[in-house]
Amino acid sequence: MTSYATGRLLFEKDVNGVAKPVHNLDLQLLDDDYGHDTLLATGKTDMEGRFRIAYDPKDAGLFDVPDLKLAVLLPETLYTKKATGEGLELKRVLIPLPGFESPVATDVKEETYDFGDVRVKLYEYLEPADGPTPRLLVDEEHVLPQGQRRGRNITLTEKVAEVALYTLGVKPWPLPLTKKMEAEKPGSSQTDEFFVEMMLNGFNPMLFKRERTGAKRFYVEWSWKGQIQDGVHYAPDTRCFFDRVDDGKLGKFVLTGIEIAKRVGDYTAGDDSLMSPPKMYTPECGKELWDRVKRIVRSNYFVFGEAQTHLGGTHLNVEQYIVPVVRNLRANPVVSLLTPHFYGTVDINHAADGLLVKENGGAVISVPEGSAAVVATIGSILRAGMRQMNWHGFSPRTPQATNDRYAHAANVYWGVLTRYVDYYFAEHMDAIVANWAEVKLMSDELVAHSIRYVQQEEDDYIDTNELNKASSEHPTGPYGEPVSLSPVTTKSVITKDDKTDIENLKQMCRYVIYFATWQHSWVNDSQYDTAGDSSFATMGIHCDLTDLRKTIEDAVPVKEGKKSESTTYVLATTQWGYIMKNEDGGMNPKLIEFLGETKDQLASYGVDINKIRS
Repeated sequence: MTSYATGRLLFEKDVNGVAKPVHNLDLQLLDDDYGHDTLLATGKTDMEGRFRIAYDPKDAGLFDVPDLKLAVLLPETLYTKKATGEGLELKRVLIPLPGFESPVATDVKEETYDFGDVRVKLYEYLEPADGPTPRLLVDEEHVLPQGQRRGRNITLTEKVAEVALYTLGVKPWPLPLTKKMEAEKPGSSQTDEFFVEMMLNGFNPMLFKRERTGAKRFYVEWSWKGQIQDGVHYAPDTRCFFDRVDDGKLGKFVLTGIEIAKRVGDYTAGDDSLMSPPKMYTPECGKELWDRVKRIVRSNYFVFGEAQTHLGGTHLNVEQYIVPVVRNLRANPVVSLLTPHFYGTVDINHAADGLLVKENGGAVISVPEGSAAVVATIGSILRAGMRQMNWHGFSPRTPQATNDRYAHAANVYWGVLTRYVDYYFAEHMDAIVANWAEVKLMSDELVAHSIRYVQQEEDDYIDTNELNKASSEHPTGPYGEPVSLSPVTTKSVITKDDKTDIENLKQMCRYVIYFATWQHSWVNDSQYDTAGDSSFATMGIHCDLTDLRKTIEDAVPVKEGKKSESTTYVLATTQWGYIMKNEDGGMNPKLIEFLGETKDQLASYGVDINKIRS
């Protein structure tokens, strides 16, 4: 005799006071047998979250009246060998959702049993929506919906063990780039030429601005105006000036001066009026002073790079897409295009919270140790950076100079992603269009949880490709102000003729994969080369090095410097999830093929395709 289990799955948290159904979710109906559950049947929710699963009570076992419960399953994308042995094919593996506790119905004898409304904690949002960035809610038990690959956990353990050996002096520390340079040619890491190289192609590749008073003078800057500082570290505003001289190609930047505006009075006030007038330093001020001024700049370069370019620009930027993608895309094939590239990302993000995070008004934000930044300051810096990030209208920067290797290589990789996403959509277009309602739900959540938008002075920049442009759509958010992220679509149903909607989804996919792979690989893996020598760079210094009586030991206490070096080593060298190596089987063979075809071209810009990872 056939019996039925029915019910409706809802997200644990309501949206604007309204229950939100969990659609297209795979389910298992189980007989609860004290840790030895018996699978009775499988099913799936519809777009309203409702399910009706047919099963045979006899499958519970002889003389056993079933005790019904549910298991919630999420898809994982893998590429496995075809039965023919030639090539790979897509396989979606269903994994139980960690932490889900199903209601249990004991001794069910009725023909139809209704579970009623069942709440599921499925990638819930941390509130408030605006602060400072959209994050995944982690419960008090710290149960995450997805953990780490076993291989990455093993790699991390190995790195921590390595650091212990280095710290104890059993093995010498590996040399970062700057120490290698100094070993080969003393003074080479202190040159103006290397300073420019770092600005263009280092850990924190900078977008140069153009001085409005002269088209040939350019600058980059880092400002603490209005920001609260800890009163321990020294963190002035810094602005570096460059001329772009003719080299017969795109031009070459030459460092000409650095302005420093010091904080005076109360460091904890965050008052703009407490900044002194800027003082200009040039190479003519003498080598010792000039090198010290550049060392001050490198602390701003590194701390803003960690907060905005690394943490905000890659980890949290990608997380704000992960949550609505996983909450809403299941039947739509786009889920298999995206999710392999951020497996375990939220786990990594929240593991870092345990080391560097405080709570501020219910919003979790990170606090780099060893810098002048306090909790509220990092939140402000993160918001400032992420407000200028949007999938819509993005493409990698145009090279700003002949030796802008980062920009040259980024455009090559963007071309790989364009080709790959176009291929994937062509292969799956019918299913993408048929399940467009999921895209609409994803887009709505993406916008609803976006932070506020603040327009930049776009005319100040040499190149605006990466900016969140005013010309992009910025809908009004829950706070009554424009939000940073643009909607992907406003339609629940489309046809193949709706080119704009389809191209929007393609662009969002390119963007997310770009930041989850290319951008994170470049930034994360450069940390140790930048700050593996604390005399070269740290996130903060304790004194004004323009005072020649002060030493680098005064500026960076030994303990703080060693911690900076060891932390950046672990972060930069714990590597897993390479696209070309494909350790976990989640990379599409076509992406591997297309990336492989650019091996020589990317190598000409100093990029090893085998080092690009998710």
